[in-house]
Amino acid sequence: MKIFLLSGFLGSGKTTSVIKIGRYFKNKGYSVSVLVNDVGDVGVDGQVISENGLESKEMPRGCICCTLRYALEANIALVQAQYDPDILLIEPTGVAFPQRIKEQIEKMDFGPEVSMGPIISILDGSKFDVIMKCSKDSVVKQTKDAGIILLNKKDLIEPEKLSGITATIKKINQDARLFSLSLKKEDGLFLNLMDMLEAELRDVIPHSGVKSSKEPCSFGAPSGGSCTFSEDDDFDHFNVSSYAESYDINSSLDTETATNLALDVMRSIKSSVVRLNPAFLGHLKMFLQTEAVSLRVSVTSFRDDPEVELISTNGAEKNKFTVFAAVTDIARDDLADIVEGSVFARLGGLA
Repeated sequence: MKIFLLSGFLGSGKTTSVIKIGRYFKNKGYSVSVLVNDVGDVGVDGQVISENGLESKEMPRGCICCTLRYALEANIALVQAQYDPDILLIEPTGVAFPQRIKEQIEKMDFGPEVSMGPIISILDGSKFDVIMKCSKDSVVKQTKDAGIILLNKKDLIEPEKLSGITATIKKINQDARLFSLSLKKEDGLFLNLMDMLEAELRDVIPHSGVKSSKEPCSFGAPSGGSCTFSEDDDFDHFNVSSYAESYDINSSLDTETATNLALDVMRSIKSSVVRLNPAFLGHLKMFLQTEAVSLRVSVTSFRDDPEVELISTNGAEKNKFTVFAAVTDIARDDLADIVEGSVFARLGGLA
């Protein structure tokens, strides 16, 4: 099993890259599983990934001492035992530092059949200047140890700025292979990336992902079971707060009604967030599933209009509305009030 770690700040395009890379490998005959670690207690990305036909498991938010060492180890072992995939894609939170995670995985004893591929770091080129201004040290820390860097959303970068951005990235990490591309497009640049990743699989023989007969391992938290955030916690570096919740919807909505509802909630949340932090960065996202449609709505900064992505249904649980918010420089209690107020004011009798 080859493990690829895909890192990047909130809203950089990690989930999009996981889905595209995973589906590409799946179409080539490899079996693929995904581990997702959302910032919040309720995940959105795992649902979206599953709806796109990939086996996924979510890890809830946790601190460095527990989540990365114990839940991560247990989940990798569980995936290995249940699915025995050729490839495991790990999408950590947008505030995680990938080298720290890689070092933890390398200390875990999964046997010679498990190996690490290069760290893949994803940067949002359309907001590169703002992110570097607000969180330069943390972005450098996320990028400096990557073997592959994806400068995403190239289509949204002004051509005269592209060379300056790539020069800055090269100063941070001159040894990494840099790809400037848009992960929403499957063009020659994406195929070049996939050729490079597939070369990492030279010792992996594609198989259909038949479940292994191994028994899943079990790991526990340290003695005492308590977790506290350290002074070096990832959240502190980015000054990010998060809140997430999932709501039952008691009515079957058609595609148009569901889309309008999700957009209305998203615009309300964004408007309230902007009032508290006019230049916020982060990720506002939601996933709405009904009998008729599954859709994802996303906003990654004060500059963005909501993006809607319709997803073909894949047999997942219906009539669920999951909202996730992780933004800079807003207190968590305020963020919770914003989300809850926006949802209940607009769902009315539907929830």
